[in-house]
Amino acid sequence: MEMEGLTLTLGHTASIAGPINRAVDFNFPDPFVIQVNGTWYAFATNNAVGLLNAPNNATANANYHDNVQIATSQNFVNWTVLDATENVLPTVGAWAVQGAISTAPYTPGAAVWAPTAFQRPSDNKWVLYYSAKDGSSKNSHCIGASVSSSDSILGPYVPVDTSFACPIKQGGAIDPASFIDDDGSVYIAYKVDGNNKGNGGACGNTVAPIHSTPIMLQKVEDDGVTPDGNAIQILDRTNADGPLVEAPSLAKVNGTYFLFFSSGCTRDPSYTVKYAWSSTIDGPYTRANHDLLQSGNWSLSAPGSCSVAQDANGHWGIAFHARVSTPQGGAREMFTAGLNFNGTAVTIVNYTNETRS
Repeated sequence: MEMEGLTLTLGHTASIAGPINRAVDFNFPDPFVIQVNGTWYAFATNNAVGLLNAPNNATANANYHDNVQIATSQNFVNWTVLDATENVLPTVGAWAVQGAISTAPYTPGAAVWAPTAFQRPSDNKWVLYYSAKDGSSKNSHCIGASVSSSDSILGPYVPVDTSFACPIKQGGAIDPASFIDDDGSVYIAYKVDGNNKGNGGACGNTVAPIHSTPIMLQKVEDDGVTPDGNAIQILDRTNADGPLVEAPSLAKVNGTYFLFFSSGCTRDPSYTVKYAWSSTIDGPYTRANHDLLQSGNWSLSAPGSCSVAQDANGHWGIAFHARVSTPQGGAREMFTAGLNFNGTAVTIVNYTNETRS
């Protein structure tokens, strides 16, 4: 989620230690991670968006060109960001803003946020979801889907012409997150961007009346892009969350569903990672009584927008962004760590990819 007009005392990474790993050292927001055939892939928001206090003479990163950034890793610790020529989503759907807002550097006008991908069980093609500026409203993001032209996670992806979720009157929709259940059912969780219609304050939504920012869950048909029935609400903000909840990520561990999400404002230290759990995917979800990540943990600033995934050896990892001062301005760099599940308790630990005995 991007909002203008606020400032943040930015974090530095010199004292990052313990289980937290600095994975990408420039703007790589809203990471989604998945392991495929032993290789980790991270998909991220366009490099040009969400920078705080960017200097006028900042040197542009080549990844400004791409709607979606990609990085790979063999160990979840050391990451390589792919060259900008590896453009996995060359164009967005016809429903979204087309073309560029800048040609020097070339910067896509769609401002693509928070991609997520999964391999659909029906034919092993990959499906990529993303949020982008809606072409009719210009002031709201909506969610679209695209399908790979091969069985490679790197696509390229061909966009679906119509949007998947676009509740413009409620502020739009952002932060899609894919989840495949044990029976092969595919779901997309996302946020209704209610603070986009807010009355001001932090992330536009701390001045009364406060707008709802619900996390929705939509089952999809076998093609991976067609809604199956109506979306249902599985979470919403409370007063303790500040302006919003957003950035869902779903996991299933020993029969329990875990919903990870962010609250607070991404442009100030209130931004956090939280989680909740349920015995069924559609809830109700019980919130943990503490944050999983917050500013000050391991010297992080405004950690949030996480993605949770399991490797081939059964170990769990988490990727998220946090604010760091860079020559580009206040960037959201990607960090990684391990996760431990003990019943309904989740803790940050060192990531290991060793084979379990």
